[in-house]
Amino acid sequence: MRKIALVNQKGGVGKTTTAVNLSAALATLGRRVLLIDMDPQSNSTIGLGLNPHELKRTTYSVLVSGIPAREAIRQIAPNLFMIPSNLDLAGAEMELSTAIGREQVLRDAMNDISDFDFALLDCPPSLGMLNVNSLVFVDEIFIPMQCEFFALHGLSLLMRTIDLVRRRLNPGLAVTGVIPCMYDVRKGLARETVLEIEKHFGNRVFQTRIRTNVRLAEAPSHGMTIFDYAPDSYGAEDYMALAREVAGVPAPAPAPAADIEVAPAAPPPP
Repeated sequence: MRKIALVNQKGGVGKTTTAVNLSAALATLGRRVLLIDMDPQSNSTIGLGLNPHELKRTTYSVLVSGIPAREAIRQIAPNLFMIPSNLDLAGAEMELSTAIGREQVLRDAMNDISDFDFALLDCPPSLGMLNVNSLVFVDEIFIPMQCEFFALHGLSLLMRTIDLVRRRLNPGLAVTGVIPCMYDVRKGLARETVLEIEKHFGNRVFQTRIRTNVRLAEAPSHGMTIFDYAPDSYGAEDYMALAREVAGVPAPAPAPAADIEVAPAAPPPP
């Protein structure tokens, strides 16, 4: 099982949009996917059509109340499963601060969960105990980054946190992917920003650019992924391309051009 945390302490970069739609795209490709909502704002939970106020078994229940993680898993669609969150999770930061082995609570709780191809974690835009628990559990980190001037601003703090967790708690942890989000093909600044990101992260930057698309912003308000809300949109096209990159699935070959019957030339006039 590939365990991947989507992390960026900067908000509004497309992290939750990526968590929801990348999970759905991988599920569409036939992979069994578990999305874990580690954010008290519950945006991934809402984006997949669940009402946080009605939930009894959540990430909070797993981390603080000690219920088995499997009891909190809900199936959303074929191959797509979720451990949702609600606002209770905001209290987990304080409650975990006094727990023995507080950095490893999630890893211990997920110890017997291995029947998925991917576990994706939507992490909060902070660097507190919830993020540390996520980084201790996973093997890989994907960093969604907005294609704008401040994309790399403040990233050094995140990289220091990752390095600290790697040295002290999770030696196998690595940043394996950077996802350029909100890419506006009309703006030279977007292209320049991607070049700067590539200078910093090299070949870890995915080739897929998630283009700015209003349908991606609208879909969560309907509790739908982009594939249910606007399957013919650029957003659906981009996240499916990203999923193929992540899963190592080649893009389908283009359909052969239809044979065009050429009518015989008319005989010249007498």
